[in-house]
Amino acid sequence: MTVVLVTRPAGAEDPLVAELESRGYRVSAVPTVATRAMHVHWPDLRQFDWIVVTSAAGVEALPEIPAGPRWAAVGESTARALGAKGAEADFVPAVASGATLAEELPDPAGLRVLLVRASRADADLPAILRQRGATVEEITAYETIEGPDESAPDLHAALAQPGVAAVVFASGSAVRGFVALGGPTALPAITIGPRTTDVAREAGFTVVAEAAEPGARQLADAVARAIPIEVGRDA
Repeated sequence: MTVVLVTRPAGAEDPLVAELESRGYRVSAVPTVATRAMHVHWPDLRQFDWIVVTSAAGVEALPEIPAGPRWAAVGESTARALGAKGAEADFVPAVASGATLAEELPDPAGLRVLLVRASRADADLPAILRQRGATVEEITAYETIEGPDESAPDLHAALAQPGVAAVVFASGSAVRGFVALGGPTALPAITIGPRTTDVAREAGFTVVAEAAEPGARQLADAVARAIPIEVGRDA
């Protein structure tokens, strides 16, 4: 049977794994990027008009859920994490990306915006918000670890099984982590979007499909285009 290798931080708990399995694929889930909480000197969250979170890890790092600020989540999974912590997302962009969130956040001019982010976060989100007139403060709440040592045995085992058809990357960090752990660049790659595609190609991968939009369903659609379900079932 053909195997799809998923490299996202949540491993087997990632929604993409369930989505692919529901379509009949066999999935090996090995995180090639991980997150680790950092010590943070938090400001008074009540002084901000908007608090923006770009991942469930950022939500988990929050010290409290204060009354007053409005909440923006980069995508539906982050919004669900907010809900589980007791805050309702007041805004979720049409496309789950930092740039889209920055472009679509309602009327940020003159408002104070707190971004809760990772150590390797892209610069476009705060840059666009500042261009739109927001006063932006950034908090690095967690560290991105590329190629975590604990994933090495699982990755080697996953690659040793027969029928591995492609590897799925949802970030440039996951690409770099995969390579750092000894993953082969000869394996066809499926990516979450253009930036990840660029990193994968620079690393030497052939990208055989790219998700139309960031999200588990869209990534699964990209897998289906590159590896038809008939192949997945009887290879």
